Parts: sequence; C-alpha cells; structure tokens
Amino acid sequence: MKSMKKKRILQSIGLGAAFLVLGVLFIFPLYWTVITSFKTSSQVFVEKPVLILDTLYLDNYIEIFQKSHVMTFFKNSLLIAGGTTLLSLILASMAGFGLCRYGFKGKKTLQNSILIIRMIPALVYTIPYYIIYNKLHLLDTLAGLIMSYISFALPMAIWLAISFFLDIPSEIYESAEIDGCSEFKMYTRIALPLVKAGLAVIAILVFVGAWNEFGLALVLQSSDAKKTLPIGIASMVQTHKDTPSGSLAAAGVLAMIPAVILSMATQKYIVKGTMAGAVKG
Repeated sequence: MKSMKKKRILQSIGLGAAFLVLGVLFIFPLYWTVITSFKTSSQVFVEKPVLILDTLYLDNYIEIFQKSHVMTFFKNSLLIAGGTTLLSLILASMAGFGLCRYGFKGKKTLQNSILIIRMIPALVYTIPYYIIYNKLHLLDTLAGLIMSYISFALPMAIWLAISFFLDIPSEIYESAEIDGCSEFKMYTRIALPLVKAGLAVIAILVFVGAWNEFGLALVLQSSDAKKTLPIGIASMVQTHKDTPSGSLAAAGVLAMIPAVILSMATQKYIVKGTMAGAVKG
C-alpha cells in the first residue's frame, strides 16, 4: 500500500512538473511580447534581457496609433473575422443538421468530399481566387476576403457540426414530430440549443483562423484602407529602416486581444463542446 501511495505521489509530481514546463513554454513568448511592447529601444537590444520592468514605456502604443493605420487594420480584421465566423456558423449548422437528420443517396460520399476539401492547403486556391476576383471586381474588398475565408472555414466547420448533431438522440426529434414541430423549428428551437457548446468551439476555431490568416489577404488586399491586421503589422517592418521592435510588439499585443476575449467568453463551452463531439467507442 505504501509503495502504491508513493508511486502515485511521484506520478503526480512528475505530471505537475511536466505541466509547469509546458506552461512556461507557452506563456513565456506571450509575456515577452507584452513586456517588449513597454520597452524603449535601448532596453530591447541589450546583452542581458530585461525580464521585469520598473516603469512602463507607453510611447510604442502612442506611435502605432498616431503614425500607422493600425486601427483601420484592426477594424478590417474584426469585420472580416466576425463576418466569416457568423456566416460560417449559420451555413455549417444548417449543413450539419441536414446531413445528420436526412438520408439520401451519396450522403457518405458528400461527407467524405467535405473532409477531402479540408485537406487541400488554402494557398493552392490563391491564383484562381485572384483571377476570379479580378474579373468580378472583388479585389481589395472586405466582402471578397470574407467569401474566400468562408470557403476555407466551411469544410472544417461542417465536419465538426456533423459530429455535434450526431450526439442528439433521435428520440428527441421523434417527440418533436409527434408534437407537430416543423423541421425549421426543430432546427432552431431544439437542435441549436443542444449543440451550442459545440458551436462555440467552431466559432473560436473559425474566428482565430480568419483573424490570423496572412497569405490570401496579402495577395487579395493591396490598399491600407482594406488591409488586415497581420498584413498591416508586416507592412510596418517594410516602412522603417530599423525594425521597430517595441511598436511591433505593441501591435502584436493588440492583435491578441480579440482572440483572448473570445476564448475567455466561451471558455465554459469549450470543454463541453469538445466532449460532446468526441468519438464514442
């Protein structure tokens, strides 16, 4: 008994130490970005790194707001990521509900095709999108970028939505049918509330993917008025002779805020959603 208890204690200590190391590895880059945003140039380029600041240097934040279009970039990214997330959730939830609720010929093939499309790298579509958007006059528009992001987000979103809707017992639908519930009401009033935790997981993945996307936005957006935040931050390096590390760190901190707020706001749904979509043995 004593040996078993000792073994469990050692396992707990080892597991705790492993989580501590992983926590430091994940958190330290974020911490370094935040403190760098409050450093002067002389504090950034030093032999001995400054890990704790005595005073906070706010000029980096003042500079990015006054001397760059960072707020325009931020607004564009927020509109694009928000629009992509909202429309993807609506379309993916409807598709997921339909694929789970109804049987038809070729259903399995359609589901597998959705997964195969997800495996293709998004940058493969860059040139076709550019040619099509150029003919449709959608280059350098927020609507064009939102449509392209939705096309990339939907395969993953639909596939996850299917797994969440499959967890709803068929008896619930049968009871609703007996009560005279229409298919639309069954979708909006029964199915959606039951999978809201899963939809929160999909929303986070789609939002973060659209918020951080770089390659397609770099090709399709050209003017400062329509650039997203990742492209705007990259352009800050090109417009300075010396790399403005403090200003770039400040812009990076600004870029983290929406994703962090969204994750914290939907935190209680994340575990429920991942568990709800788990594969049952």
